[in-house]
Amino acid sequence: MQRFLILAVMAASVLIACTDRDDDVTTVNIRIQNSTESTFTEVRVIGKDTVYENVAAGDYSNYLEYDEAFEEMSLSIVSDSTTFSYTPNDEFTEPLPIGFYTYELFLDETDQLDLNFKID
Repeated sequence: MQRFLILAVMAASVLIACTDRDDDVTTVNIRIQNSTESTFTEVRVIGKDTVYENVAAGDYSNYLEYDEAFEEMSLSIVSDSTTFSYTPNDEFTEPLPIGFYTYELFLDETDQLDLNFKID
């Protein structure tokens, strides 16, 4: 009986201690996925005064918080070999709901920077 009580208390403690990263989210969180072969020394979100730094080729940045963000936003990227810019094709008027998102940046067949929006 004593073993059962100890196991029950331990199980309850573990369940209470576990929190998901979504539990305490109050803003939009966006990270950059660099799907190119170049390191991005700087990814600047135009109009938001937000900068991601040193995103290695094939790697992810940390999440940065936004009070308001959209599926696509204008970006200016400085890489180790060149500079890119990304301008959305469409104007998104609906802001993203609170959550975690990824902007995957890659080069298309004409070596132009493109963005793939992902919900994490």
